[in-house]
Amino acid sequence: MQQTSRRLVIYLAALYLAGLAIMVHLCLQALREPLRETLIGIAFFGTLSLIASSSPVRLPRGSLMSMGFAVEFACLLVYGPAVGAWVSVLSAVILLHDKPKYRIAFNSAQLTIAMALAGWAYQWAGGEFVFSQGSFHAVGFHGYVLALALSATVLIFTNMALVNTAVAIASNRPLIGSFLAEYPWMIAQFFSLAPFGVLMAMVYQMPEALNERIIALLLFLLPLFWARYAFKGYMDMREVHHQTVQALIKALEAYDPYTQDHSEQVTGLAEAIAREMHFPETRMDALLFAARLHDIGKFAMEPVLNKKEKLTDADWDLIRQHPGEGERIVAAVEIQPGAARIVRATHERPDGKGYPDGLKSGQIDPAASIVAVADAFHAMTSNRAYRDAQPVAFAVEELERNAGTQFDPHAVAALRRLVESGVITGEA
Repeated sequence: MQQTSRRLVIYLAALYLAGLAIMVHLCLQALREPLRETLIGIAFFGTLSLIASSSPVRLPRGSLMSMGFAVEFACLLVYGPAVGAWVSVLSAVILLHDKPKYRIAFNSAQLTIAMALAGWAYQWAGGEFVFSQGSFHAVGFHGYVLALALSATVLIFTNMALVNTAVAIASNRPLIGSFLAEYPWMIAQFFSLAPFGVLMAMVYQMPEALNERIIALLLFLLPLFWARYAFKGYMDMREVHHQTVQALIKALEAYDPYTQDHSEQVTGLAEAIAREMHFPETRMDALLFAARLHDIGKFAMEPVLNKKEKLTDADWDLIRQHPGEGERIVAAVEIQPGAARIVRATHERPDGKGYPDGLKSGQIDPAASIVAVADAFHAMTSNRAYRDAQPVAFAVEELERNAGTQFDPHAVAALRRLVESGVITGEA
């Protein structure tokens, strides 16, 4: 942990210094332009950016996306990286005024670096800015398609890469895996906003009077906010799916009070085991979703769920159906591809004696094997109606005794390492 903290401090310090050096360089370049027009650009596009960024949409894994990207990209194309950087930084500082100072400094440095690299890439590819050498020029953006595409790509990926690196270092997660898991959602959305920025820059250069440019650009806020609400509607639909899932879990716990919070505990254990095994970050969301819903098929077991008498063969047949029922329920509300298949395989065994499909080692999804170990460990170390909780050491020994037959040996070994290091204690 200390090593991770040291690496994070070094990374942040390097980023702050790089951002400061680039901002000083950009400001020295901006001094060559008329101060009045530069301040007008900062004030106008800064205000527009604040309006567009004031209501971001929350994406999966907690990321945020706002329409301000289109405004800031337009500002870059009109005034160049210096004004673009100031607009991005001032907007971030105002919107994050109540956040810790280190976060504000990080965002300022990150945005400055990204804007500078995007502007330099645009110029390197032959693009020119609308305002340069003290006056406005008619820029035919249709002739700079490659420069525009390169600039947008650099702007998007630099921002994401700098943020992802900090997150990966802080959470001790693989850099590439974290990026692939976190940002596919955002990449497509940001690229869809880039054409809005180009159109805004085209409109800004057309009218000669400043008030006409302002009115024309203000009209662009309407389609931007329309795009924002359309995307938010999709994300709200995903949230409804999540709430439906949580309602199903609570309903299941009402049937079986001894599994109260069992789903959340198993999810936490499964995540710890998966990270110890360096499970692919791109599949982590599907694993966690399946872990949270691994028992959802117990609705099909309601007649025997709390049965006091000895279970009959018919009862066991009913029990063996619950992974398949769980798969059908998860597939109906699935917002994580592959989660339903994981749920179906959580009772398979490496020796082929599991259910419902009798899969053997090598045929079972590793995610399902991880959930199975987490499920069994939590079941043994928690109180049940028919017995008290077993000691953690006993649970680990029992899992190891059945490793290779009932449980995946790699997942069991990972669990032991977590227990020995104190990461898993068996306490809720």
